[in-house]
Amino acid sequence: MNKLTDEILNKYIDGELEPFELAEIKNEIEKNDEALARLKALRLVDSSLKQMEVEQAPISITEKVMKAISSASKAVKPKVSYFFVTIITLFSIGVLGIIVAAFKSIDNGNDQLTSVPYVDKAKELIGKNLIEFQNFFSNKNVLLMVSILTLILLITVYLTFEAHKNFKNKLNHYTR
Repeated sequence: MNKLTDEILNKYIDGELEPFELAEIKNEIEKNDEALARLKALRLVDSSLKQMEVEQAPISITEKVMKAISSASKAVKPKVSYFFVTIITLFSIGVLGIIVAAFKSIDNGNDQLTSVPYVDKAKELIGKNLIEFQNFFSNKNVLLMVSILTLILLITVYLTFEAHKNFKNKLNHYTR
């Protein structure tokens, strides 16, 4: 046995070793003064611990602690995040505004006297470039690239929201 650890010496003191291990340890202690000093120190600690009084824990301490933990966790109400609701609301208001503007421009298109010059310019520009725009997006490669980029964007947004949610949960967990 090359190395006597405190664990082995404690087993020696408690008498938990096999006879061949006892012989090896006795031989090592006789040869090594440092091991003998450590054994004496551990015996002193062992005898001191045996002489100490053992204090009993109060009755039903576990139940009391669990009740305190339970009541403390119920008292803290997590904050509700309105971030997602706000984004959906703003998006809905934007879509509604676009629909209202589209209906107004249709109504204004019927009456040429009230039409605004920038609306006419926009219609003319869209009319000229609409065929080129359609040809560009009818290309299969362009559609594939746009689809891939959209998928990547959606996955990125999802992972960002999940990471934010996990961060908030961890933050709330540590602030309780």
